[in-house]
Amino acid sequence: MRTILSATSHSLFQEQTLDRGKRERTRSALLDSAISVFASKGFEATRITDITEHAGVANGTFYNYYRDKQEILNDVAIGLAVEIVRRINDELADTINAIVRVVTATARVLEVARQEPEWIDVLLSSIPIVPELQSQVVRYLRQDLQMGLEQGYFHIEVDLLLVNQMLALLSTAILLDRKISKETTRRTCEAHLRLLGLPPVRAARQVEKALSGLQ
Repeated sequence: MRTILSATSHSLFQEQTLDRGKRERTRSALLDSAISVFASKGFEATRITDITEHAGVANGTFYNYYRDKQEILNDVAIGLAVEIVRRINDELADTINAIVRVVTATARVLEVARQEPEWIDVLLSSIPIVPELQSQVVRYLRQDLQMGLEQGYFHIEVDLLLVNQMLALLSTAILLDRKISKETTRRTCEAHLRLLGLPPVRAARQVEKALSGLQ
């Protein structure tokens, strides 16, 4: 059971509000602290005081921004998802091959899991309890998967079951290899393509080709 609070100090949300007023900066400090606390203790065990103490603000300050911990979790999860998707979309702006997009997105999510493990811990644990996040994940994946269907690469039905299967593969890879080795990345990318209908040999070949083009 996770009970020890993380000493990690995140700055994602605070960096986004450096040029804004004190109210927005305080809210961002709460969001960054919530990442560490939710990752350390889990949603159910987290108390409001854990978040405010980590942020270094008075307990009552929390209620100037949020009604409860569910509400701040919603903002944290959506904010993290938006940031990760932005990074991936920036890299894939000129990429129209659906296979390359899926492999690259998978590899980059695993890279984030290695560099910012608490981000991914919070995101994956939030999907079942933040409906808007689940909808965003489905909507984002559907774009590339639909592209793959139109290009004739994939042969699957794009639905919530498929999305959850892909997320389960990511979660398993992260759980079994927190350092996210190149082998883990390769095998997870291959598993995604096989789930999408590619034969094993072709999936392996496509992943090798796509990953060779990544830094």
